[in-house]
Amino acid sequence: MTAWFSSRLGLPRELSRAWPAIAAIAVLAIVGVALLSYRLALSAGLAQMSRDSDDRLTLIASTFDATVARFRYLPTVLSLADPVRRLFRTPGDGAVVDTANRYLKSLNQAAGSAELYVLDTAGVALAASNYDGAKSFVGHAYDFRPYFQSAIRDGEGQLYAVGVTTGLPGYFLSQRITEGELTIGVAVVKIDLTPLEADWVRAGDLVAMQDEGGVVILASRAQWKYHPLRTLPSSAVARLNESRQFGDTIENAPILHSPSESGDVSVGLGDDNDVHEYALRARHLPAHGWQLLIFSDIGDARRHAMTVAATAGFAVLTVQLLGLVAYQWRQSMKAKGEANELLERSVAERTMELREANRQLTSEVLERTRTEQELRQTHESLVQSAKLASLGQALAGVAHEINQPLAALTTYIASSRVLLHRNEFERTAVNLDLMSSIAERMMALIGHLGMFARKETGATSRVDVGVTLGNAMRLLQYRIRNEGIEVVLDLPAEPAHVEANPIRLEQVFVNLLSNAVHSMRDRPRRILRVCIRRAESTVTTEVADTGSGISADHMKSLFDPFFTTKEIGEGLGLGLSISYGIVRELGGTISVESELQIGSRFRVTLPAPPAQA
Repeated sequence: MTAWFSSRLGLPRELSRAWPAIAAIAVLAIVGVALLSYRLALSAGLAQMSRDSDDRLTLIASTFDATVARFRYLPTVLSLADPVRRLFRTPGDGAVVDTANRYLKSLNQAAGSAELYVLDTAGVALAASNYDGAKSFVGHAYDFRPYFQSAIRDGEGQLYAVGVTTGLPGYFLSQRITEGELTIGVAVVKIDLTPLEADWVRAGDLVAMQDEGGVVILASRAQWKYHPLRTLPSSAVARLNESRQFGDTIENAPILHSPSESGDVSVGLGDDNDVHEYALRARHLPAHGWQLLIFSDIGDARRHAMTVAATAGFAVLTVQLLGLVAYQWRQSMKAKGEANELLERSVAERTMELREANRQLTSEVLERTRTEQELRQTHESLVQSAKLASLGQALAGVAHEINQPLAALTTYIASSRVLLHRNEFERTAVNLDLMSSIAERMMALIGHLGMFARKETGATSRVDVGVTLGNAMRLLQYRIRNEGIEVVLDLPAEPAHVEANPIRLEQVFVNLLSNAVHSMRDRPRRILRVCIRRAESTVTTEVADTGSGISADHMKSLFDPFFTTKEIGEGLGLGLSISYGIVRELGGTISVESELQIGSRFRVTLPAPPAQA
């Protein structure tokens, strides 16, 4: 067998004789590297797990302290509040008790605590925020609760327990109420900490909170609650059950099945059907006397360590095989060395060329992206400029539209003065109604001008084409009337909706109507036809005029930027170009039919929303 391997591998005679020893050393090397890698990876994994657990403990502890700190002030507020103190100054007064109950309920809702209540020196609840509930605290005695006893004795107290009246768990904070040197009662705040447990569950953490008695009071696993972390003395369990701190009697069934002396070691925990090994890390909370615990699955670290060990073993085996193959082919590689060197040089040169080409390509992409952004910004500026240009053309007419109502207002005001002197109040009221109507029309027109002039964001919504077209015609109403143009409207009975930006769509209609009015300036027959047609999936708007028409030479450049047939100073040549871009952005089309000395017809077709379709 040795001779066969030696012949297959091409080993010299000296190495062939030592082949069994070489094979044994190779196997030992693989096993040794695998074991060493396993130990190092496991140690590193456990160390990283401990660091992650400490970081998570710090975050959870900070969140817990911040949650409790939100309510620390409430017992003091209650002890100083006048509605609470009147309970002890006039005991048994129903009105005082009702006022105190309502005050506690209002404060409880504002603070977001679970419950607020006030006890006398015998531990009987005089007032509570849940006074009107089925499980009201009022009239119940809580003198057996440690938080009451601590407050009477030390001035303040705290306790996590299950409520004997409501059956709901909470964190109780108490404060002694004094009148001079005399203790007159105790103020108590109950905090609901179950949202913290829900956060732990959502985060996927295996977290528990152990009180000073060694019992888990909060946990991301519901079956852990009110169980001791480790086995408790029988006397301690009896004392807890006697005080009814956790409602029903608790069982002395520890969560840790195989606890270790050290806190940072693997332990077994879970229920009867789910026992695993975990690393336990703890953080003491001195302000509460509790311990925050977090459990990390050691199995993950071990599986990772085994993967690293297997990878290391295979890596050593691969290196050994590569060494044998390299030795076998060494002679042939020497013969091919020069060719390989030339090939490597060529590859290196080609790689450099590719890197340079990639760098240039990246630079071009960035430059084109920047250019595209600049073009987009320029387009937005041109849209706004064209809109303001259209608005400027309409302002003279708008000024005339406003002057007429202003003159009418002046007349009505003078008439109202005369009527008031005559004590004709009914006719005066009629005049005031007419003036109010005129003012509202002026405000609507001015408001629409402001809305049309502002620079919109481009956001789309469901728009009625008829309403938008009416707004555009209102801006150009003076020019239409001043030019003596007859307007023929053909509108559908039902609204025709499209998905568009209303201001930009109105800008398209303003451009088309303005061009139509301009084209009929010197024509003897001036008729402007506006038509809206609804189809199954589209809405088409046509604007036709009896103007001079457009020549065939100009038709191919009609929608190009800065192309215009108007006189210098009468247009920028951007209206139709911008209208074309706006319609294309909305997924529609714009087309034109024109005949010289007959007129032109512009057609805007936009997709209808799915609901209308």
